[in-house]
Amino acid sequence: MGQVRDRAPDEWDCVVFMAVAETGTRQKAVRLLADRYDEHITVEGVRVILNKINKWLHRPALEEGVGPRGKVRLTPRGLRFLRFCERVRGIYLDERRYFAESHVPTLVCLPHHATIVKRLYVDTLEQEPIGEEKIHILELQQSDRGNESFFDQALWPLTTGAYHLAIGPAPPEEFRDELQSDVLYDARLEVFVPADFPGDAMSLDEFVRWPRMSHLPPKDSGARILLENAIATYGVDDPGEHRRVASETYEIGSVIECVSLLHERGLPTPLVLAPSDVALVYKPGMRFGGAGVEHSRWVPLHHQGAPFRLDVHVTTANPRPRYLRPLVALLQKICGDEPGLSGPL
Repeated sequence: MGQVRDRAPDEWDCVVFMAVAETGTRQKAVRLLADRYDEHITVEGVRVILNKINKWLHRPALEEGVGPRGKVRLTPRGLRFLRFCERVRGIYLDERRYFAESHVPTLVCLPHHATIVKRLYVDTLEQEPIGEEKIHILELQQSDRGNESFFDQALWPLTTGAYHLAIGPAPPEEFRDELQSDVLYDARLEVFVPADFPGDAMSLDEFVRWPRMSHLPPKDSGARILLENAIATYGVDDPGEHRRVASETYEIGSVIECVSLLHERGLPTPLVLAPSDVALVYKPGMRFGGAGVEHSRWVPLHHQGAPFRLDVHVTTANPRPRYLRPLVALLQKICGDEPGLSGPL
């Protein structure tokens, strides 16, 4: 057990084993499975599953025909495996019960989408006279902002029906047939600079040549991939990552707090790069994160006047269920009404 090539027992194998342990014989287990689950399996099929379990355990899980009236007797390893089966079965039942009982769609997103989803939650709640929730919001971890992690944690569960909507990057090619995706807004890459910074934008050349190193998103994020590709594509004179990257982090709140304090005191500061949807909450006037940044501002990053943009999508199953279409339309309206998410350079 434990080798990758081993075929571990699945839920159905566990159910069959539990049936044999409960009834005491293969024949009775076959009848129980038919009566309780409406699943039909032969005695030979039960034998094959029991052999698979024994092979995976590297020892017998039960002894047949040795108990009272010829019933099976669980070995010590079999008793332990039975408890494992009960846990596996319980996990699947809990998941099925949640999605069977819940008629409310679940939207999965990242914490920096709070500005969008809090409006969506309140607006949908306001539409329902009796105050019933019309959507569940599930926030992933900050570390799931990386493209691969987001695909695993958000988009893959969409294909299984675990979630119903996702806000984030567009699905990769392998998801295109199963998922439908529409652009919500285009986030610009923005740079956190002192309030007295000259100009309303920063060029890529100026960003790279900044005398102090910068705080950037990690390399697996869309923003960082866009930045590094632009530096290479446009042939910018790059001093190298070791001379321009102070730190890589998804959680920029503490970094902004430190840099904004440097701005306030007029001290030399590093740059902070973030997409505009991440930067939004750290701007003056925002309800929570915007406090204490009055001596700072955000300017878009550009190359020869062209800003760097990242499309942010809302994704559902394909074809999109009819009941989700009003939610998608409301999300698009909320994003269209928020000037801080996108716009001209």
